[in-house]
Amino acid sequence: MPLTAFQQRVLQLLAGNRSPESYLAGATVIHRPPDSPRFSEDLDFFHDVAESVAVCAEHDATVLRGEGYEIAWQLQTPAFYRAMVSRTGQTLKLEWAQDTAFRFFPVERDATCGYRLHVADAAVNKILAVAGRSEVRDFVDLLYLDRAFLPIGALCWAACGKDPGFTPEFLLQQINRHAVYTQHDLDRLMLSVKQELPALKRQWLAAMEKATTLVNALPGDDMGCLYLNARGEAVAPDPGSPDFFGWRRHFGSPCGAWPVVLP
Repeated sequence: MPLTAFQQRVLQLLAGNRSPESYLAGATVIHRPPDSPRFSEDLDFFHDVAESVAVCAEHDATVLRGEGYEIAWQLQTPAFYRAMVSRTGQTLKLEWAQDTAFRFFPVERDATCGYRLHVADAAVNKILAVAGRSEVRDFVDLLYLDRAFLPIGALCWAACGKDPGFTPEFLLQQINRHAVYTQHDLDRLMLSVKQELPALKRQWLAAMEKATTLVNALPGDDMGCLYLNARGEAVAPDPGSPDFFGWRRHFGSPCGAWPVVLP
């Protein structure tokens, strides 16, 4: 997992407080594989119920203070807490927030952080977040997901199941509208290797073209689903593949569900 030593120590200290109702989410889930292009700059903990946010945030703060960490609250509202955690000159932003319980898969147990969001749900959340903001980290994240997990078009297709107010085409338009950055923006990220903007832009244009072709080819009745293979793994849909109609259409539900894999 691409974590700094400071991030990893904080996660380990708080792992005992995590549960299916209070779990690690955000970019840290996406960037777990060793080939990730960047480090997440904060830790996000999601909760299905707003009342859990304050309780879990205060509980986490108590654990960290007991281990000699300093906690500086930046924001405390009923459904969102933010704090800067520091020790020995190192600082880390932590956020606790409510998120809808609607997801594709249940929250997963994790040896490092206790419980975390499934990567498919973290990826869908990233798509929906990018549609409403312009952050260079999202640009890097979506290109990484397109290469290493599922193509952007497939994620936009699934995201419409979580937010039915979108269509895949509209999501792609919104995402592309925000993809205007400079090399200076890119260099401010905590990257595992240096990235050059012209190369990323070429990858982006190719990914957008591929995504547009895909959402135009998928059958409309399937909109909002992930496509799963016989092992229950999310796969890149290909309507031209002979296997396409055999893949399971997996839709989201409250708290998510594991697919039933038939022998």
